[in-house]
Amino acid sequence: MHLDVRLLPNDGRETDLSDTVCIVMDVFRATTSIITAIGNGCAMLIPVASVDEAYRAAGQIEGPLFAGERQSIKIDGFNFGNSPFEFAAEQVQGKTIIMTTTNGTIAIKSTENAYLTLLGSFINASAVCRAAQEQNKSILLVCAGTDGLFSLEDAFCAGLLVKLLTKDKQYELTDAARGVQTMYHGAQEAVLPILSESRNGKRLYSLGLEKDVEYCLCKDSSSTVPCYRVGKITSLHP
Repeated sequence: MHLDVRLLPNDGRETDLSDTVCIVMDVFRATTSIITAIGNGCAMLIPVASVDEAYRAAGQIEGPLFAGERQSIKIDGFNFGNSPFEFAAEQVQGKTIIMTTTNGTIAIKSTENAYLTLLGSFINASAVCRAAQEQNKSILLVCAGTDGLFSLEDAFCAGLLVKLLTKDKQYELTDAARGVQTMYHGAQEAVLPILSESRNGKRLYSLGLEKDVEYCLCKDSSSTVPCYRVGKITSLHP
């Protein structure tokens, strides 16, 4: 079985994913917020690429809520932005949320043809790795990136997942997988200070969202594993 990493969702490869488990990561903040929402009882989350698509999707659902951001700023008229702290149980329990973000929802939808797509971040790292290994398939880690560019926090998370996945199981690693593993290994004792200085970390700090950064980097604080199937995100293990 192979273990590979895409540092950007659409890196130019035409790959058949029908026998591959994908783990999508947008650490700051989409997948972290989705894990939080599902863990707090959100019944279903529908990722879409645009605001227009969000409103079109709403016509097929009774009483949906809207979540989304552009460049880390909440979209006007939406119920939520993209901070994990917004998705408290009293706000999301039993609800359907339609979400569009700058990078994360696009990355999720790039894996439409995968055998199974799981959503990962630092907060559910061990849980999502266990869930992926249960499938006994090759695994592809998909980093969302930012505006088509490399994102350090997603690569660090991918490195952590490679470390966890290879702890007790043998995979054939690609160079990309070895690269992020090496990157994480060299910096794992200083994840918060390093990623606070990343492009997206600095943006969140400039907006007064340093608590979001700390939350997003809190390893294994959640056991929730969301999965994406036929256009919808639900809990893998309800």
